Amino acid sequence: MSLLKKPTSVIGVLVAARVVNRLGGAGMGFLGVRLTRDLGVPLGTTSVVLALFGAATIPSRVLGGVVTTRWGPRAALVAGLAAAGVAQAVVAAGEDLLVVGAGVVALGLAYEVVEPATQTAVVSGVEPGRRASRFSLLWASLSVAGVVAGVLAALVTRWGVGALFAVDAASSLLAAALVALLLPALPRPSRVPRAWRSALRPPVLGWAGLCTVSATVVMVVVLVLPLAVERAGHPPSTTAWLLVAGALSAVATHRVLARVEVDAPAHRVLAAGFALLGAALTAWAVGGVPALVTGAVLEGAAGTLVVGTQQAVASRLAMPGAEAAVMTVQGLSWGVATLVAPLLGGALLGLDPAAPWLAGAAVALLLAAGHARPPAALRPKWSAPRAAGTRGGARSGRGSRG
Repeated sequence: MSLLKKPTSVIGVLVAARVVNRLGGAGMGFLGVRLTRDLGVPLGTTSVVLALFGAATIPSRVLGGVVTTRWGPRAALVAGLAAAGVAQAVVAAGEDLLVVGAGVVALGLAYEVVEPATQTAVVSGVEPGRRASRFSLLWASLSVAGVVAGVLAALVTRWGVGALFAVDAASSLLAAALVALLLPALPRPSRVPRAWRSALRPPVLGWAGLCTVSATVVMVVVLVLPLAVERAGHPPSTTAWLLVAGALSAVATHRVLARVEVDAPAHRVLAAGFALLGAALTAWAVGGVPALVTGAVLEGAAGTLVVGTQQAVASRLAMPGAEAAVMTVQGLSWGVATLVAPLLGGALLGLDPAAPWLAGAAVALLLAAGHARPPAALRPKWSAPRAAGTRGGARSGRGSRG
């Protein structure tokens, strides 16, 4: 990728560190197995520990925003990644419920610290007109890394689930070292009074609420797709190949977004992304392997267009000095979605195998229609300012730090 040719660019280091961390991040799906199979913990107790982990991830993101606001993105990234590495090492080495349970809760508290820091680093190191594609690059890269992480997990778990968490710990600590050594100096965070109050203004809260709706649809897809594929009689490998197709589509779509983002208004990019998501979910409702593959390709492209652009819009709603606070509030939409999606997706799947896809497609198409024109309150912030006020000047920004 051209953005990674300069290894000390802000985006280059962020992508490298987050991908390294994600490659070793498959252990999250094995927390329950570590407790029940390795330690013999009853299922009811395991459920409580996992619920504590999930609950801890919400204040974790707020903690990341606070640390980023006070000491900057580098400090929050290093602290969050290092803390996650230590917690994963405790989970790997622990031999009883008390120790491993403490490691799981500590991991939850560290798990989301890096998100506001990553987003604030992009805001600080990338010009406004290029943020959508940089955010989408992170999203697409993590999608690919997630697929590879699944393959690595299949190999590592031959030596036990504890070995998987040991690899996770090493990857987190390596990612922390990459950030500490290579991330270029970023502007010191402006200390402004009431930064968090400014992040709770109606435009920011309204945008976070809108992002929560789409994030819930995405999380339903993440949670329901493997179940739906299995219920349709396909082997688990089918889901793996669908994830590969979606990840490759996400990477290809990022290249397109990078070319058009300066000239394309954000609301049109979002409308296109939601339309693609609606088409993807409609294809999945049809069923059959060709429809599943088509839907996976469309869904991967939709995620790249939507997620990066939503974050870019949020960054332009932030007052100077309140970037970390605003990105934290916007990012909490994923925490809410992660809590709601399992209940909603399970209920819909219980009604009919196609119900989650049809309901999600309806919501996505409504969002596409709603983004055809931007809301009046957000209209001044949708389009990023262009460098030098010209098309050519804006594109000259490709050689910037981001």
